[in-house]
Amino acid sequence: MKKIAEALREAFLKPGTSTCFCIKLVSVEGEAFGFTTLDTDIQFDDGIHNIVYDSTQELSPQNIQQEAAYESDNTELTGWFNDVIEQMALAGRFDSAEVTIYRIAYLRKELGAEVVAYGSLGEVDFSQDNDGKRKVEYRGLTQQLQTKTIPLYSLTCRAKFGDDRCGMVFQWEAATVTSVTDNPFLVLTVSGPAQIDDYFNLGVLEGLTGDNAGAQIEVETWNTTGEIKLSFMAPFAFKVGDTLRIRRDCNKTEAMCLAYGNIINMRAEHLTPVQDRSVMVPGANIKSVGAQ
Repeated sequence: MKKIAEALREAFLKPGTSTCFCIKLVSVEGEAFGFTTLDTDIQFDDGIHNIVYDSTQELSPQNIQQEAAYESDNTELTGWFNDVIEQMALAGRFDSAEVTIYRIAYLRKELGAEVVAYGSLGEVDFSQDNDGKRKVEYRGLTQQLQTKTIPLYSLTCRAKFGDDRCGMVFQWEAATVTSVTDNPFLVLTVSGPAQIDDYFNLGVLEGLTGDNAGAQIEVETWNTTGEIKLSFMAPFAFKVGDTLRIRRDCNKTEAMCLAYGNIINMRAEHLTPVQDRSVMVPGANIKSVGAQ
């Protein structure tokens, strides 16, 4: 059974609508953002962050379902947010962000708050409904405990490039934006790296300064003139003078691991016999002895 302060419980029981939800998101950089169902901004200190909960960017929990047993909390958040928050979400700053849902008596903030739910941010649905609202997935802690995993095997490496299992150290090269095209979200020219054509193809570009600071985007093509074409549009337009860094990536094949001199750390069953490489499934289409 959930326990809350007696004075706060009595405030909740009083007639009238003097309660509201406050949803706090903490980004991967540790920056806190507040949203409320109240029709006016409200400042609230939860003991960790003293922030203003924005009423113009509503996030409201829908059909909260919680059980005393170890079942996953079931809810989603709906609402709207401005272009800045949307672009931050597209840049990955809210991936697995910390989510806390409070219920407070906004006329008696000194009584504290009820913690309705605590977990992490899941998928953000950027398609709007007829009211312009979007859906945001909430993932409770018990859901993460209940997620089932099974051992996998594959012809390509299962390690994430640069993680502890891979062991490779990223070789970043510094660069500065010298010019942009009519589409500054997708094509730019930089100074700094002096690599051959296609060297950074399918690599990673990360913004260091400017509006795209912290965003990592896949590089589609690179040439020696310093022109970079991105595979996906950047969250913000690049500007002359923005600094960034760029590196190669790994396609997780045996040939790439050999090129990096890291075949001993390859996490793949790449020697598994495969008759038809277009299928790329170990053992597919291999007939047993005597089969017709």
